[in-house]
Amino acid sequence: MKIIDMHTHVFPPYVQLAVEVMDRCGIESCVTLEWHDGFGETLRRHLDIFNAYPGRFVVFGNVDFKRINEPDFGEKAARQMERDVSAGMRGLKIYKALGLEYRHPDGSFWRINDPRLDPIWATAGQLGIPILIHTADPISFWEPVNEHNFWNGVLYGEYAWWTYYRKGYPCPEELLGERNEVIARHPRTTFIAPHVGSRSDCLDWAADDLDAFPNLYYDISARIPILGKNARWARHSREFLIEYQDRILFGTDMIYDDTNVPTGMQAQALHQPFEVPLDGADPLRRYVETSCQFFQSHLDFLMTDTVQTNPPFKRTKRGVTITGLNLPRDVCRKILYTNFLQLV
Repeated sequence: MKIIDMHTHVFPPYVQLAVEVMDRCGIESCVTLEWHDGFGETLRRHLDIFNAYPGRFVVFGNVDFKRINEPDFGEKAARQMERDVSAGMRGLKIYKALGLEYRHPDGSFWRINDPRLDPIWATAGQLGIPILIHTADPISFWEPVNEHNFWNGVLYGEYAWWTYYRKGYPCPEELLGERNEVIARHPRTTFIAPHVGSRSDCLDWAADDLDAFPNLYYDISARIPILGKNARWARHSREFLIEYQDRILFGTDMIYDDTNVPTGMQAQALHQPFEVPLDGADPLRRYVETSCQFFQSHLDFLMTDTVQTNPPFKRTKRGVTITGLNLPRDVCRKILYTNFLQLV
């Protein structure tokens, strides 16, 4: 079965490492999401590197949000996006910093649905490129980090900044409501909301959004531990993915960068840096192995009814199991491959 991983982050120095993982795992091509500087000259340099591997990488770029408080930012960003698409950019990546980080000079947050950003969303539709927009995070990120928090095995140390509990951030309902308003205002633009649209904690709400907005799609990246956390959740997830099989995309969120490759542990396993000792192993070889294991966990989740008792995902301190969905092969084929071809 052909596979496209539509959610990865491959930093240019590690392109060959990513290709090795793709070859070993049977991944035909992947979407690599540029970091926050993926526009203009930087984007062009990166495109030259990725294009040396024809057919293997689809590059989604960014706009320069460091300039968000400049006059006419939306219009200027749209014009830059036009030039970047001409250079080979195939989609736009918007990080969760919009809503949770970017601020006006008075310290207030930029709203996702601010009409001054409309030229960006509208121009993407005119150019025929999808927008992958990450908004908010799991509900647990706004809850106390105690023994009841599903993410309590992650939200400390290197990842302590991911918890928004009582820090004065907008709540997820505000953020997702603003995102949905943007999607509604721009019906001719295709939006991909990663991580099950930040609705993996309640698939009924996820379904409501898909029903309301025909130009909205989800990817499943970084959320299979919650989708399959027990048999009951897995049954609901299976029903959801089958019902919305034409609107779901496969993604892993695998990362290849200077921070994580030296640890030898695929970043999306979400262990703290160097929490799993290398014990003398070559970090590049180990990173290939742990990335392949991470990828295989996704396939097992989608295509088998296996209960993974020691999956390569860290979430709760007590550990997690992942119950496989054993989806019909025609559904897997859409999620793993053909749905993405219809968008890009």
